[in-house]
Amino acid sequence: MTVFTFLSEHLLLTLFVVAIVAGFIDAISGGGGLISLPAMLLLGIPPSIALGTNRLQASIGEATSFATYLRHGQLDRELVIGGMLFTALGALAGTGVALIASHALLDTLIPFLMLAILLYTLFSKQLRRDLPARKVMPTPVYLVAFGLLIGFYNGFFGPGTGALWVFSLLILQGMSIKHASMTSKPLNLTGNVVSLAFFMAAGSVNYAIGLAMGAGQILGAYLGSHLVMRNGSAVVRPLFIVVTGIMTARMFYQNL
Repeated sequence: MTVFTFLSEHLLLTLFVVAIVAGFIDAISGGGGLISLPAMLLLGIPPSIALGTNRLQASIGEATSFATYLRHGQLDRELVIGGMLFTALGALAGTGVALIASHALLDTLIPFLMLAILLYTLFSKQLRRDLPARKVMPTPVYLVAFGLLIGFYNGFFGPGTGALWVFSLLILQGMSIKHASMTSKPLNLTGNVVSLAFFMAAGSVNYAIGLAMGAGQILGAYLGSHLVMRNGSAVVRPLFIVVTGIMTARMFYQNL
């Protein structure tokens, strides 16, 4: 008997608790999928279903964080709306290309990019002091270029998208790490929703599991987002370093 013929209360409760932890971490630094996806695989959910279901529950958590930050006036609405538009276009193109192209090149390059992000986060004086910096690229240009670029990457490949958003907002828009972390949530959510639509069309989403985990994500994301607003970089920077470090190590291990 498989998990799909008998969804026990124990299974759903376990994944609900997992999603609380994943949502909490994702609201602060991103990378909640490092917890939720392996948990589903360990419990015997087939990879294709786990990937689609993970997008569903993660999207619910990111939507919760987005709503919390927006309600408390912590986001630049014009930047977010413009970014979401171009991210959606990029993710749509990336998902379409992913159906016919190979991931081999990105498998090789992305771990090194993640390592560069990790090293910058560790040693940057700007991030240690949590100071905003000078904006390097005009915001409209940034939204078009990086909305399309990171959106495409999210739809085509995906791992580390949240870190890429935070890093680009830090470097090119001069944000503090707290502001960059908050701003990345609606942008990452947009790419995930576009990708989720493809998984749903392919029948690769288990809705019972996804919604149970989504409930846990709501609680975890609510707690995590309020912690960010109260504590700022004191929480965001250390957790971002830990999550990015784990993600980078995992990518190098998989390649080797």
